[in-house]
Amino acid sequence: MKKQEFLIMIAVTFLCIMAAYCTSKYVTAIQTPQQNNKASHIPDRLNSILWVQTSTEYQMVATQSYLLAKVLLDRGLEDNNWTAAVEQLNDYSQLPPAIIVDIDETVLDNSAYFVRLENAGDYWDDDLWNNWVLEVYASDVPGSVEFLQYAQSKGVMVFYVTNRSREHEQSTRSNLLSLGFPISDQVDTLLTRREKVNWDSDKTSRRSYVAEQYRIILIIGDDANDFVTGTNKASSEQRMEVLNNYREYWGEKWIVIPNPIYGGWEFALYNGKFGLSDAQIFEIKFDGMDTLE
Repeated sequence: MKKQEFLIMIAVTFLCIMAAYCTSKYVTAIQTPQQNNKASHIPDRLNSILWVQTSTEYQMVATQSYLLAKVLLDRGLEDNNWTAAVEQLNDYSQLPPAIIVDIDETVLDNSAYFVRLENAGDYWDDDLWNNWVLEVYASDVPGSVEFLQYAQSKGVMVFYVTNRSREHEQSTRSNLLSLGFPISDQVDTLLTRREKVNWDSDKTSRRSYVAEQYRIILIIGDDANDFVTGTNKASSEQRMEVLNNYREYWGEKWIVIPNPIYGGWEFALYNGKFGLSDAQIFEIKFDGMDTLE
């Protein structure tokens, strides 16, 4: 064998070994995400974060949702028998009008926080979230400020029903006010989790609280739990069964703001199993896709 051919063979062999090694390292990173946190989370959230932060389509769909809300608000104000809350059981026709909105990913955009999580290689971090909220840095979801200011101008009380904890109420209020969101200085309209004894992560008790004093014209959120009980910590099938019972509310009295980053839909895939490893989460999601075969 000539020297030149021998050197070429050695070089090709070396490249093949390196390619196999790199492929093995990449596959290992995907199969055992805890060994490479950044690689493990990129398939989960990277596209969804970028879609929210950079796409014209997100800007369009959020804006059009709030433009629709304006039309529906006017319609609801003209009809005293109109209510968006299934908790509104007694005579409400003469009650003053109100709307209920969720906060995170409904009026406040926290996508920058999830960028921090990606950089840290974490799925969630309580300390990072606490710091994020205290920084008062979240931006507004497109169309939300304008719509809620319009609602206020029509004499409609705006209630913010959020699963942010009561410890974060003041910083959340500051964040909302800094962006121009209307908040009453006479009525407590920022209803946080654990603010009262029975105000847990299921928002039914807080919707009922508002419904006792106001006719709720619209509910706006990014998660099924923002609208009706029975979907929090439920399976995907159970959530769909509950929501199908209220189809007449969709796009009429309930408006959903798109949130592809996280939500009850994701936890529904796990069938109530918490504390799963990144590898288990990846496998459940991969197996959960429908190939139509």
